[in-house]
Amino acid sequence: MVNRQVGTYTVPTLNISNCVIVTLTDQNYVLWKNQFETFLAGQGLLGFVNGSISVPQATVTVTGTNGTSSVRPNPEYQSEYQNWSRTDSVVKSWLLGSFAEDILSIVLSCTTSYEVWHTLANHFNRVSSSRLFELQRKLQTIEKKDRTMAVYLRELKSICDQLASVGSPVTEKMKIFAALNGLGREYEPIKTTIENAVDSVPGPTLEDVVPKLTEFSRVLSA
Repeated sequence: MVNRQVGTYTVPTLNISNCVIVTLTDQNYVLWKNQFETFLAGQGLLGFVNGSISVPQATVTVTGTNGTSSVRPNPEYQSEYQNWSRTDSVVKSWLLGSFAEDILSIVLSCTTSYEVWHTLANHFNRVSSSRLFELQRKLQTIEKKDRTMAVYLRELKSICDQLASVGSPVTEKMKIFAALNGLGREYEPIKTTIENAVDSVPGPTLEDVVPKLTEFSRVLSA
């Protein structure tokens, strides 16, 4: 892997698919953003999306010996702009290549990586509040009913994962309470046992109680 140094940043040549493995969808923006920011920062290219590496200017301000300032053509403008434009195009292509197909339409009119990044931020900030409310409601109202314990817990874990992806991770204690809350009265014995253990130190995780719930469900079904 070789990067050629140009100015204060590098023109990248590596394959991003080896570093960013999350595809951006409607459900995982925070997770995708964190991974992409880490990758760009490691390459010295985060400035292209946060605006700190801006488009080179065609003019420069020069201060004379008498303290007065004047604007003059930037003699390095052409080479600086070519290097900036080429690197920005690579960063933009990385971004677009990590999107699910339905996300591409959101940034269709964007011309730079900065525009792509901030258009995404504006879009997901608008939808995050309503999605957060929807997921929290699902977590509070999920019920096992006549499903198998495995299917029920799989859905609960999926909701928790989605909450984490929008920046609202669920504590292990709340995961356990949500799992127990969705069980019927026939599960009262195991619910009481698990509830009594929740405040122990260290407390159990959802993964710790899954075998207990699964075994109790198996016994009920026998």
